[in-house]
Amino acid sequence: MTFANENMLLNQVAIGDEKAFNKLHDFYRPSIYRFIYKFIKSAELSNDICQEVFMKLWEERSVIQEINSFKSYLFTITKNHTFNCLKRAAVEDRIKGEVLKSYSVSKNDTEDVLLVKEYQQFLQAVLDTLPPQSRAVFKLCRQQEKSYEEAAQILGVSSSAIKKHMVRSMKVIKFAVEKDMGIAFSIFIELVAQSGNMLLEVI
Repeated sequence: MTFANENMLLNQVAIGDEKAFNKLHDFYRPSIYRFIYKFIKSAELSNDICQEVFMKLWEERSVIQEINSFKSYLFTITKNHTFNCLKRAAVEDRIKGEVLKSYSVSKNDTEDVLLVKEYQQFLQAVLDTLPPQSRAVFKLCRQQEKSYEEAAQILGVSSSAIKKHMVRSMKVIKFAVEKDMGIAFSIFIELVAQSGNMLLEVI
């Protein structure tokens, strides 16, 4: 859904018309807030990010006329700011606490599913870098929910060997998440766990 006269409003915003900007803000803010809240699960932080998004939009208003799809542009800014918040949560305990305090993803929501899928794909890419035996252990213990004893019997090794593989694998995953994605490992665990396909636990 867009304004019938959105292009005209965007042209006015581009030259600094605050009234036109306020109309865009009032129209898009509810959907932007809902988008952010699905991932952040904190009203306070979601409001803060909303404000950051529209401040960014106003600061870069001069390029608005060059944008083919304003809605896509707006949601790209929103996604970037949302992920930046998750990255800050990796080093700021208050934000991490707000994000995890009441986190619950609805498996029926398209945007939530897409985010979980993106995180799962990252996890799979990291798993693909592990040695074959470690991948086999991870698959048995986390994807098939086998106990260490069951996995040891299947692979013909000791339970302590299984644990060593899992400890090393989890260290590799944790390092990759915090280095490449820049988010707290605890948040990554929470998001991936929503799928019910790959179970991650801190060992």
